[in-house]
Amino acid sequence: MSKVGAPYFYQYGGTGPNGFDCSGLVQTAFAAAGKYLPRTAAQQYAAAPVHVPISQARRGDLLVWGTAPGFYHVAIYLGNGQVVQALNPDEGIGVTQLSWMAGMQLHPYAARY
Repeated sequence: MSKVGAPYFYQYGGTGPNGFDCSGLVQTAFAAAGKYLPRTAAQQYAAAPVHVPISQARRGDLLVWGTAPGFYHVAIYLGNGQVVQALNPDEGIGVTQLSWMAGMQLHPYAARY
């Protein structure tokens, strides 16, 4: 959450410290908690030891968009239908309601570390 408001960077690698892409944000957040995650959304989902239905998602779980194995977006679930994510270059890192992302293809399972 300390990165909310930071810029979104995809074209520059997106791994911080000045800006992030979606998987770079997730990787950095988990590293701050002492947990190494791989670099891409697809790798982060695949490496998770547990996958649960979205209906059982809890704070800190990873939500992914797209079709396995080629997920194209990842965000950290905050609970109450919200995620923190790096999705839009115009908005930077932010908290978003899942309902606002209805046009995207949310995978029905969350990744839990």
